[in-house]
Amino acid sequence: MRSIRELLERAAEELGDKIYLFYRDEEISFREMNDRAGQVGNALLSEGIRKGDRVAIMLYNRPEYLYLWYGLNKIGASMVPVNTEFTGYETEYLINHSESKMLAIDAGHYHILQEIRDKCPNLGKVLLLDMDRASENEELFGEFWGKQPVELKKVDTSINDEAAILYTSGTTGRPKGCIVDQFYYLNIGRIYVDQHLITADDRILTPLPLFHMNAQSLTAMGGLFSGAGIALVDRFHPSTWWDDIEKYRATFFHYLGVIPAILYSMPETNHDARPRKVYGIGAGVPKDIHAAFEKRFNVELLELYGSTEGGGGGVYMTGRKLGDRKVGTASFGRPVPGIEGKIVDDDDKEVPHGENGELVTRAKDQANPRKGYMLGYLKDPEATEKVWKNGWFHTGDFCRQDDEGYFYFVDRKKDMIRRSGENISASEVESAILLHPGIAEVAAVPVPDSKRIEEVKVYLVEKPGAKVTPEEIIRWCEERLAYFKIPRYIQFSDSLPKTPTGKIKKKELKENTDQTEGAWDRTKHMKLKRELEKEKKRQSA
Repeated sequence: MRSIRELLERAAEELGDKIYLFYRDEEISFREMNDRAGQVGNALLSEGIRKGDRVAIMLYNRPEYLYLWYGLNKIGASMVPVNTEFTGYETEYLINHSESKMLAIDAGHYHILQEIRDKCPNLGKVLLLDMDRASENEELFGEFWGKQPVELKKVDTSINDEAAILYTSGTTGRPKGCIVDQFYYLNIGRIYVDQHLITADDRILTPLPLFHMNAQSLTAMGGLFSGAGIALVDRFHPSTWWDDIEKYRATFFHYLGVIPAILYSMPETNHDARPRKVYGIGAGVPKDIHAAFEKRFNVELLELYGSTEGGGGGVYMTGRKLGDRKVGTASFGRPVPGIEGKIVDDDDKEVPHGENGELVTRAKDQANPRKGYMLGYLKDPEATEKVWKNGWFHTGDFCRQDDEGYFYFVDRKKDMIRRSGENISASEVESAILLHPGIAEVAAVPVPDSKRIEEVKVYLVEKPGAKVTPEEIIRWCEERLAYFKIPRYIQFSDSLPKTPTGKIKKKELKENTDQTEGAWDRTKHMKLKRELEKEKKRQSA
């Protein structure tokens, strides 16, 4: 396959009116998806978007997201997905750093546009969804492409064209932009379908957002490669999850660890067991509920491991094709064909089986060990070379390997916090809070949580004479950080432990026996606040 355009057009020709996308009550065929992408591609060309240009997309899960992305792919242009929970501060950075020339945004995020418009000099036209009028330099999305022909003007595209800039939380401040080409997506989609034996008779349901590479590379590409239908839901809804599985007749669904944990915590019913087996594909399912979850719901959870940078170079768990799963062990399996991995120490020397170290991977093709991985970090060659030290991709994760070749996740080497499937840079949280005029020092650390994997806790040291409240810090963060990055726990201290060179000893903070003891808890505070408001209303009635 030479490009995503070729893959989409082949699927449209061979599958025609077969339904590719299920979204709410809409059903969109492979042919219709290709036609819409062609119209969008023509509209982009008419607006001056050319091969190599970038367009930012800030939309929830919806068909228009795929129209835009495939339309960009068809002309060799690139997508810059923006997390729909980002603030104006965060969105402005992504648009300027990527030099995006256009932005697609819905009515729910229009306030973001108003906040950043004058701060993004490269940004041209803005496409608006769910709005009935547009101002200068704006256009309603339906009018943008609706009058265009479906036959795309001739544009040369290839597997090496840039397909997207995928921003991932960095460990040293602002997010890093991973440059990925069309091969990146084609490779992951092919591996996914092959390893899980997905066919045109299957249907894939995802609650994961299209601004993440998971939904892009597994769900969207998986459907094109296999001919399977894909179903998009706007987000994970526990109360209607199994109803959606039946509504769309899903045979596969995607999850992050928090999803199985929440579903398993719900009260049991007589209808828990599926009448037919369903396969879940994801990562981070708590090992103590893995086997019990499968038995209760008649679901087989297939764990995988990967990263935005690693792409198809991720190490997958034993899918349906390989078998021999190790349920309830926290193993994410063995490398897929064409990929090799090993565990190394700080000097990049391989450690014996059973010992902890950093997981490093690469393609077995020694002429191109980076094949299938990101091309590099945008405007950051030093970080790119650092992550590719000695010819191996350094994941930044502590893992171990057993004598059978299975890998097990242990902990993150990077200073990251994993909350409800989102990677949060501790440094980014710290940088935002340090802007507060009353804060002198801050350290953000993860706190284990049974449902969300980890919660964010910050230790704060006030400036002399300052009097800062936890509520004030939350309000400050709400203006600068996406909601999932906002700390749950806040603890004020007179000082923080430091090394002789002045670095905060985060390891010491993480090793506290009970990190929640003595800390202000945002969740409990909000619950108490709601209860007091209810009581006040009751008394005034």
